Amino acid sequence: MSTATLIPSLVPMFVVLAMRRAEARIHGQLTDARALSPDSAIPLTLRRSFDHRRLQGLLRSGAVRQPAADRYFLDLDGWREFQAARRRRGWLALSILLALVGIAFAVLLAMR
Repeated sequence: MSTATLIPSLVPMFVVLAMRRAEARIHGQLTDARALSPDSAIPLTLRRSFDHRRLQGLLRSGAVRQPAADRYFLDLDGWREFQAARRRRGWLALSILLALVGIAFAVLLAMR
């Protein structure tokens, strides 16, 4: 077995990192401007393609709202729910990974 198949790809990790940075930029713009209600909604400056994609994801999740064309605000309850859902997905992924490692370890011990 080659080392290339043993070492997992780092691409997904870089994608997740880029997504988190885009979310932080959007969150930062909205919180810095105190855009926390429809009345205080602001236009966002999105410089990267990831920013546009993450904005769409944040809109779908309810973390960011769009009361008018090109105006956005941060829904604090929606943001908290978005973060909680992210943590749940992270714990689920970690649990699955640990279960798979445990199964692989048990198989290796059984083959001994």
